[in-house]
Amino acid sequence: MSKSYRELTPEEKLFLDDQLTKEIIYNERMRAKLLGSIAFVMLLIMVSFIIFFRAQYSSFIMSLTPTYISAGILAVVTIRGFIMSKVLMKEKMKKIMSRKKRRDFIRYVWIIFEISIPTFISFVYSFYPNAQELLTAPIIWGYFLIIILSTLSLDFYLSAVAGTVAALEYLVVIFLVVDRHPLDASELYAYEPFINFSRCVMLFLSGVTAGYVANQLKNKIINTHITLLERNRVINLFDQQVSREIVDELVANYHELESKRKFVCVMFLDIRDFTHFAEKMQPEEIIKYQNNVFSFMIEIITKNNGIINQFLGDGYMATFGAPITRGNDCLNAVKASLEIIKTIEQKNKEGIISQTRIGIGLHAGEVVAGNVGTDVRKQYSISGNTVILASRIEELNKEFGTQLLISKEVLEQIEQNGYNAEFFGSVPLKGREKPVDVFKLV
Repeated sequence: MSKSYRELTPEEKLFLDDQLTKEIIYNERMRAKLLGSIAFVMLLIMVSFIIFFRAQYSSFIMSLTPTYISAGILAVVTIRGFIMSKVLMKEKMKKIMSRKKRRDFIRYVWIIFEISIPTFISFVYSFYPNAQELLTAPIIWGYFLIIILSTLSLDFYLSAVAGTVAALEYLVVIFLVVDRHPLDASELYAYEPFINFSRCVMLFLSGVTAGYVANQLKNKIINTHITLLERNRVINLFDQQVSREIVDELVANYHELESKRKFVCVMFLDIRDFTHFAEKMQPEEIIKYQNNVFSFMIEIITKNNGIINQFLGDGYMATFGAPITRGNDCLNAVKASLEIIKTIEQKNKEGIISQTRIGIGLHAGEVVAGNVGTDVRKQYSISGNTVILASRIEELNKEFGTQLLISKEVLEQIEQNGYNAEFFGSVPLKGREKPVDVFKLV
């Protein structure tokens, strides 16, 4: 389940606010472009009527003066739309828009200007004959187009203000028409109070509805970014430990991080005589050596679908099969072990690293895997007797002079893959009543 906004850390809230600001700027650019495009289309239609249907058009409105003025208003809106889309791309404007109070003020000024465009045009036509046609003319639909576009603002109150201003300004248009033109019996329907009041209510409700839709879109965007934050949190948790394929599965099944029982293969690796080797070196030289040795080992572990759970100074513990199994986990662990041994031998021979010898122990069984810790600090941990036995088996390499020892449980999982093993006997291990069958791959 995704976190709520309140549960995010200050850094995550800052990131989310920044992403939301970018989304708002993008949407404002889109809204300006769309409004400019609509105004441009209306301008083309108006010009076309004047050019190709001048006689019919003139007889209908009796004067072309309001048409010229309206065309000028539409031209201004068209130019303003495309200028705004460019201005919002400038870094200075982005900084201004990142400040919420100033951004909100600018956006409210914009929406009031935009919603007033049909009112400006209606005001011009109200001075001329046949102005009563305004109350049912297509220009009134312009209010609805602008209210619809206000959903891109992702702000409930901004859309609600657009609907409220549209309703109030439509009332003003009604009073202008009624005040400036005598009533005609055949046109009384246009002045019917119930009809006009219903239109005002519809404009207001359209703004509220658009605001609700805008708020839902905003919540969807926020939830999407919170999901991305969770994805990044998982990636950071397993960064440089697990392959991209495993990370993708972890993100798709986030609950997999919960503690649960799993069958895994555990690897313990130890660098022989590291203490004696390190006491002759400076700390910086030790770190450099560890990085040189561990870097290729990490790549091999990751390539074979394992993760390194913990570095132990002179070695590490790795797991195959948790948090996600990738087929035969024991086989993956064996392949990784053999490749690590082969790579070390090659690098020793070429003098790329100081002469290094290692011991690896593999054991398979059930463990409890999951996040351990508090909200402040968590670590993906593997716990259980299987882990202890894998560590004990690794220690037996010193006794037998070997580099890789595996348990019977591991051998049973890989026998069908053509691996041969030499039985070293049933060995008693500290803390375990029954001896453990130990094998060396040959």
